[in-house]
Amino acid sequence: MLLQRLPWHASELAQRPEHAMEFPDEIHKEIVDWIECCDVVVDEEVVAEDVAGMSCLADLAARVRIELVTGSGVARVAPPTEADFDDTFLRRYYLAFGVLLGDPLGNYGRLYEVKDRGGDYTKSAIPVSQTRAATSLHTDSSALDVLPDLVGLICIRPALKGGSSRIACAIRAYQKLQRSDPQGLSLLEQPHLRDIVTPGADHSQRMNNQFPVFSKHSERGFICRYMRFWIEKGYEKAEVPVPDGLTDALDSLDGCLEEEDSVANFRLERGEMLWVDNCTTLHDRTEYEDDANAPRLLLRQWVKYTG
Repeated sequence: MLLQRLPWHASELAQRPEHAMEFPDEIHKEIVDWIECCDVVVDEEVVAEDVAGMSCLADLAARVRIELVTGSGVARVAPPTEADFDDTFLRRYYLAFGVLLGDPLGNYGRLYEVKDRGGDYTKSAIPVSQTRAATSLHTDSSALDVLPDLVGLICIRPALKGGSSRIACAIRAYQKLQRSDPQGLSLLEQPHLRDIVTPGADHSQRMNNQFPVFSKHSERGFICRYMRFWIEKGYEKAEVPVPDGLTDALDSLDGCLEEEDSVANFRLERGEMLWVDNCTTLHDRTEYEDDANAPRLLLRQWVKYTG
């Protein structure tokens, strides 16, 4: 699937109505009917046939997919308008949505809980999503052979304080580097080591886990795969010197990503969904503080395009 889109900065995205969508009221009944018909489901076993009759939800998923494939690469869907939705409703709604978008991946489980587990990703090979720390702008998956096309989040409970989402356009950063630092960009287009934290990846193949920050695929088109920490940690664990100029090139990229008006910043509220194209849009979140009685909880899906 070849993606074609123009770069955007934060103010342009905010003015683009197609990326922000309302929750159609008719979807509420479709999800409630499914719950009443099947009060228990196994997340990993839900397939397209199980949600084929949800025409309103399918229409919304189709609109989101269009925005992700040919639009901005970012889609936000407002929370359900009905007041009586609970966590079960949100999980089913989100589960069905991922199936309608494409082929959900199960590396972390179909609905992965993004919550603070008390770890420190700088000291252990764990995903940043298991901590409450701020992250840097990144794409998901540190493993060469695991590349989700789409990353989705739904908010079950927001944090007491912080935890805002941040997103930036990788294409815009790439084009800025073409003008400002072509030598550094050339280095970023070469394969580099990455630490492996993605479940299901072969950790014995550490030295083979190398791929560029920026590349182009004959079918997929432009691809950005970036999290600075996992690059630096990859070289450290392999006991291989960081290539000359790479640190400066990463500094240049981070500078482009964090320029004024490059990053869109917003807070997901309960029931709100965010979907991004994982190869053209980087995401991030701010550090957060939990309510001990209702800690922050988001559910994440990784999805591959189909068709």
